[in-house]
Amino acid sequence: MEPLVLDDVPASLWDDFHTRDGRALVPHTHAPVLDRWARAREMGAPRDGGIDDECIERGASLQARVERLEPLLTDGAGLVENAAAAAAERNFLLLLADADGVVVHTGGGGGFADEARRVRLIEGAHWSEPARGTNAIGTALHEGRAAVVRGGAHFGRRFHQLVCSAAVVRGVDGRVVGVLDATSLLGASDVDVGFVVRTTARALEEVLRIRALASVGAAVAETLARTLDRVACPALLVESSGRVGRANGAARAALGVTVGQPARAALGVGWQTLRDDALRGGAGRPVELARQPWVLRAEPIATHDGTVLAVMVLLERATGAARTLGVKARDASSGSSPPAAPDAFATIYADDSAARDAIVKARRFAPTDVPVVLLGETGSGKELMAQAIHGTSRRASQPFIAVNCGAVAPQLLEAELFGAGPHAFTGADPRGRRGLIEAAHGGTLFLDEVAEMPTAMQAALLRVLESGELRRVGETQSRRVDVRLVCATCRDLPSLVTDGRFRSDLYYRLRGVTLTLPPLRARTDLGGLARHLLARLDPRASIDDDAVALLATHPWPGNVRELRSTLEVALALADDGVIRPEHLPLEEGVGGTRAEAAPNPLAEVEGSVVRRVLQEVAGNVSAAAKRLGVARSTLYRMMRRHGLE
Repeated sequence: MEPLVLDDVPASLWDDFHTRDGRALVPHTHAPVLDRWARAREMGAPRDGGIDDECIERGASLQARVERLEPLLTDGAGLVENAAAAAAERNFLLLLADADGVVVHTGGGGGFADEARRVRLIEGAHWSEPARGTNAIGTALHEGRAAVVRGGAHFGRRFHQLVCSAAVVRGVDGRVVGVLDATSLLGASDVDVGFVVRTTARALEEVLRIRALASVGAAVAETLARTLDRVACPALLVESSGRVGRANGAARAALGVTVGQPARAALGVGWQTLRDDALRGGAGRPVELARQPWVLRAEPIATHDGTVLAVMVLLERATGAARTLGVKARDASSGSSPPAAPDAFATIYADDSAARDAIVKARRFAPTDVPVVLLGETGSGKELMAQAIHGTSRRASQPFIAVNCGAVAPQLLEAELFGAGPHAFTGADPRGRRGLIEAAHGGTLFLDEVAEMPTAMQAALLRVLESGELRRVGETQSRRVDVRLVCATCRDLPSLVTDGRFRSDLYYRLRGVTLTLPPLRARTDLGGLARHLLARLDPRASIDDDAVALLATHPWPGNVRELRSTLEVALALADDGVIRPEHLPLEEGVGGTRAEAAPNPLAEVEGSVVRRVLQEVAGNVSAAAKRLGVARSTLYRMMRRHGLE
């Protein structure tokens, strides 16, 4: 969702609003500001900004709020400190507020620090809309999205010389837990600060996700091994983002479900409904999918405190009592054979010679245990190919466990993969827990972005592959494991080996067969693929030939994933379900004919920020990624996008 931007307005507009109706006297361009002011007035916000001490919390009350955001202030401390340092260089104060708009932490400030204290930009201060009126913190919280408020757009007169940029931070269940803000005097307005705030907020959300998964990661994997990969009925995992995180072969074959697809498009119901059904339990929900009646049952996957991270969805046909979850119904008296197993590769669309060649080669090696390395740009379909290889192998009835090595913090990756013994580290499960390698026993372990794996972890993984044994963190006992390995990367592994950034012995152990997936811009089946993806999103929708021709002018740096997202946006804009050129948001993309005609300011800002940070850290990618608050893999993609690698 795009940030809300409320620009500075004439001082006379504020007077008109508070002394008269004001709406009929001002240009329509100020309507967004007036709408927010009207909301603030209805809430009872003071017109002067209300900076008295009644809106300041102290002592035990403030401490309780600080403790509730402890995960962000401890695990995310480095991210917040880096963002505060970047803000201070530009004379901005960085603030972290809770879900009520109460500031629990401040940092930076530079030359603005004294003024910040005067207007009560301090710890304990309330900055919700009812307390202060229209402002970035309160407005971002109220609307659930990033917000920028400049000068006279503030509701409180005392704040008309300020500029503030805020972004909400959501927990693993999708609910807002806090908001990050940077504020300074209006003359110090700097678009880079807004970029830092938004990227840091996203990085803090990743911190919360990793923290939650650290306690239940193995439990999630065990649930998947026990249900999703073993049941005969369609089964899928819906994450708190509202998208399908995993789907078994039955779901892909019977319903056309794809990983990354919105749950509403796949199942006809959204995340909130699924979450509520899972928490209630009991009877299933009748749904009609692929023109067939089904009963949908939802099971929660939650942390120890009850936070729902994802929902396991199981579907049984509603055509008879004999059909039960996990069991294929069959008429014993007829002696008929069960239906043939679905083709796991059938869900991959390929009418391009290079893509077809990759599938042909994958089919040939899928029944073996030969390790597979998938090469391809981000979004080109590497995980989908890995799932198809698993689904065609002798291990198809066993778990398929996917791990993104670039998305898990290095300090957590070892425990995620290898598991941990009782009390192996602070906060570890006193009973110990399995890691994802053990959870994949008998099945397939898919290591995505394997090039991002730390060197020490590479050595540990090599020992497992060579010996077939592993030791959990904090234990001396070895455990037997049997996994088929499929790896993927968008990096040049041989070059990394030559440079000493990837172990050569592990590389040669992994490199059984290499499959290269072509980037979307090089494929000749773009139109057919677009129609295939669109049919998965909405079988009733269509796209006209002019729109397909326009798609062909775009370079697709995000590949198939970007194409699917583009179609989702276009479908929402197409009232009659027919996507036309005007519905395609390609002018906001990076590169391509339309992008060259109308440069993307956000892309330019991103490029300048990345370039400057790399210069400041003398090209150290790890340090630059830490300063920007993004994963190294994300920074590498940003560097390639702007020709900086």
